[in-house]
Amino acid sequence: MKIMHHENESVQEDGSSVWTTSFLFLNLSFFMVFANTALFYIYPLALDHMGSGHHIVGLVMGIFSTAAVLSRPFLGKLVGLKGESWVMSSGLALNMGVCLAYNLIEEFGPAMLAVRTLHGIGFSAFITGGFSLAAKVFPPAKRGEAFSVLGACLMGTVALAPPFGEFLVGRWGFGSLYITASGSLLLAWVCLRIVKEHLKESTYEHTKTPVKYLGLLKDRAFCLLLISTIIFAHCQATVPNFLALLAAGKGGNSGRFFMVSYFTAILFLLAMGRFIDRFGMRLFLVVAYPFFLLGIFLIPSSLPSFYFLFPAVLYGAGIGLLFPAHNAAAAGHGNEMQKPAYMSLFTAVYDAGFITGGVVSGWFAQKTSLDLLFTTCSVFGLLGFGVVILLSKTRME
Repeated sequence: MKIMHHENESVQEDGSSVWTTSFLFLNLSFFMVFANTALFYIYPLALDHMGSGHHIVGLVMGIFSTAAVLSRPFLGKLVGLKGESWVMSSGLALNMGVCLAYNLIEEFGPAMLAVRTLHGIGFSAFITGGFSLAAKVFPPAKRGEAFSVLGACLMGTVALAPPFGEFLVGRWGFGSLYITASGSLLLAWVCLRIVKEHLKESTYEHTKTPVKYLGLLKDRAFCLLLISTIIFAHCQATVPNFLALLAAGKGGNSGRFFMVSYFTAILFLLAMGRFIDRFGMRLFLVVAYPFFLLGIFLIPSSLPSFYFLFPAVLYGAGIGLLFPAHNAAAAGHGNEMQKPAYMSLFTAVYDAGFITGGVVSGWFAQKTSLDLLFTTCSVFGLLGFGVVILLSKTRME
């Protein structure tokens, strides 16, 4: 079927409006894919039902992210050769089958690890193509606003999908979870088809351009952005991975902190995107880091008292500003043919921070204490603050 070009939906260089049909359905496709991933946040319940220990749970959940990160460079090259749409659709097709295959897994073993690995690769395929396409489609003058809306969509899946998954499992068992997760990807594919119908064919068709990552490292501004990104992601991931344990040890629970912090993040994402475009991504990176780090630093001393609201708001506001600012800054690097390389490397580094935020932070907490983990994490984040100060003084190549 020939893709028709709709003049009013083309990539808008003047940045007059971000709310186009293609923008709306691209965000919906991201929402459905991340909802699929968030539904599996409760997969540890299935593992516990199978009699798996905590070390097995950590391995099974971690292999998804590991596969996603390790496959990202290859998938970035594939985007350069085949195009965003082909790679995204292939990832969706793979994971629709993989999610149904969870029904066949009854115990820990090679089959379970294979399914989790394939799930991570399929997710990575969509992310690699999706962020490259977003870098092309989102109007340059509106990237802060556009990535803020995308960030709100992703935060929304974290808030909505796990409780919905628990409802499904409680009512109809784990099979209903896997079927729903597969169905969400079918909806994502439908949204992606609509996006294609409203874009220039040249926007998503492959260019057969080889992706070379080493050349990107000569871009000093981009390297500084990558360093800040992995520090931000590491700190961002440490909090949700270990907050529940910290709260339980202090006689409280983590639910109210998550509710306040993620609601604050979504509010900032929706309200501040235009200001990021107006005043610049680098300024907001410098301004937001101290709030983010102070929030993490104050968590141990504020739980479980009423004062938890203060660090929760600071942490949420930091995420709500740092996520779109990092993404928009990355999307501004390179020409249209280089976007797959820049965005695949950027997203790989971002995801790597989520791995270290679980593995390295877990090791450190085991050797010291949870209180010291949060304090040290905030101090480590000062390095990221120093990096973005350098970035603010560096010319973009």
